[in-house]
Amino acid sequence: MRSIVLILFLSLVTGVTCFSQGAQAYFNTSANHYVQNRRTDALTSVQAGLQKYPNDQKLKALSEKLKEEKKKEDQKRNEENKEKEQQEQQKKEQQKKDQQEKEEKEQKEQQDKQDQKSDEEKKDQEAKDKKDGEQDQRENKDNQNEKTDKSPQLSQKLEQMKMSEEKAKMILEAMKNQEIQYLQQNKRKATKPRDTGKPDW
Repeated sequence: MRSIVLILFLSLVTGVTCFSQGAQAYFNTSANHYVQNRRTDALTSVQAGLQKYPNDQKLKALSEKLKEEKKKEDQKRNEENKEKEQQEQQKKEQQKKDQQEKEEKEQKEQQDKQDQKSDEEKKDQEAKDKKDGEQDQRENKDNQNEKTDKSPQLSQKLEQMKMSEEKAKMILEAMKNQEIQYLQQNKRKATKPRDTGKPDW
């Protein structure tokens, strides 16, 4: 009877020792993974240990610690991703803004070129108009000079002939009327039918 109790006691102590050593092995493995910064492997090892030894306090504490750190890491990763997305968005917006500024600058340069071209054409036209105006003025001046040059000569000739300017105009008018009358008479003669029985001469 004593031997049976002893065997049972030894079995119980051995079981507890084995249980303790098995849970410790999982704990040590997980701790090594954690120290080497392999958080996923550490968490996997702890969860496997908890499946076999669900009441082990060390494994539970390590599991909680690893889950908490994983949660923080996930949160940090999400924040980093969010920040990265914001940076990319800002970069895209900046590129869009730069593109718009570039297009506006090109449009402004093109408009400036067109304005400059229009100004040059306007200046050329003004210069041409001015040149034409000056030429017209010179011609008018030359004509006036010619007239004034002729006027004294005409006046001198009229004085030599002892005739007034009004009388000369009257004579010219009379000569003009006679010429018109002569031309009209010639037209009337040409319209009369010719007698076919008479020779042309």
